[in-house]
Amino acid sequence: MTRTSSIFKLSLAFVLIGIGLGTGNALGAEVDSFTGREKPLKDSLSTLNAKTGEFFQKGIELANSKDEGCDEKVLYKSLRKFFNNQYRGDLGKYIVDAKDFDANWVTIEESVYRDFKWFQAFVPGFWGRVGSDPSAALINIGGVYLGTDKFEHFMGSGFLYYRKNYIRGRGVRAALEIGESAESGLMGAVTTGVKAFGDLSANFNGMRFWNHVLLKYDDVLGKEYNLGPYVSCVDDKWEQVQEIDWSNYIDHSFDEAQNCSAFPTNKMMNLVLNRISELEVETNQDLTCPLNPEYLPSLEKKFGIYSKDILNSNGHYALEEE
Repeated sequence: MTRTSSIFKLSLAFVLIGIGLGTGNALGAEVDSFTGREKPLKDSLSTLNAKTGEFFQKGIELANSKDEGCDEKVLYKSLRKFFNNQYRGDLGKYIVDAKDFDANWVTIEESVYRDFKWFQAFVPGFWGRVGSDPSAALINIGGVYLGTDKFEHFMGSGFLYYRKNYIRGRGVRAALEIGESAESGLMGAVTTGVKAFGDLSANFNGMRFWNHVLLKYDDVLGKEYNLGPYVSCVDDKWEQVQEIDWSNYIDHSFDEAQNCSAFPTNKMMNLVLNRISELEVETNQDLTCPLNPEYLPSLEKKFGIYSKDILNSNGHYALEEE
C-alpha cells in the first residue's frame, strides 16, 4: 500500500468515525448471507405487510393533517417520515431491529468478512469492532432470504432514484448511477469491502415502489408490472386505495447469496471465499454463489435491459487486480 493510499485511508477513517459518533452509527450495514444459511427461518411476510400497512396509514394521516388539497410533495415528505432508512424512518428502524422477525444475526467477528483489515475495509475492519457493529440480520420474506439492510436501500436510496428519474426527469440511467457510484465508492466497496448487487436491486425496486404510490407513470419494467396506485385523492384528502404487499417487490435478486457481490481486490475476495469454504466443510453444504443459479434466467427476463445493472450472474469477483 502506497503512502498516499495510507494517508487517504487514515483520513477517511477519522471522517467516518466522526459520522458514526454524530449519528449513533451512520455507517453502512452489511449482511452475511452465508454463515448460518443452513438454519431455516420462518416466513415473516405477513408480519412485515401488516406493520407496513400501519406505517403507511400514519404517513397518509400526517399528510392530510398538514395540507388540504392533496399536495403531492406533502404526501411524499410525510410518507418518508416512516419509509426511509433506519435513522430517518420508523418502518426502517422497525425492520432493522428485527424484533418481530425470525432472524439470523451474525456479528462481524463471526462473519465471512471478519478477515478484512481496517485499511482494506474500514467498517468491518475497524468500526464494527471498536464502535457499533453494523451487521444486518438475515430474514425470510416470502421465501427469499435477505438482509434487513436491503429495506433502507429500498425506501431511502429508492426514493433518490425516483426523484432523479421522475421528478427531475433525468431518466433511469441517471438514477442507476446513484447506486453504482455509492456501491463502488464510500457507501460500498471502499468502506465495507463489498459491492453488493443485492443493494442495487433493492434501490431499483424501491424506485418502482415510489412510482406506484400514485402510479403517474407506467412501471419501468413495463405496464404488466404496474402496481397501485396505493393512494388517491378523494374530496381533497389522500386515501389509501390498495394494500402494499412486499412479495410484489422482493425476489431472489435481493439475496447476496444468489445475486453475488464483488470485492475491491482479489486478496479481499479470497479472504471471503476461504471463510465460505470453511463453512461448507462445517455444514456439509455447497455455498457457491449463486446458491441457486436456476433462479437467474427468470430474473434476467424480468429486469430485461436493466439486468446488467443490478444482477451479477458471474459469481464472486474482484473489481480490480492487486
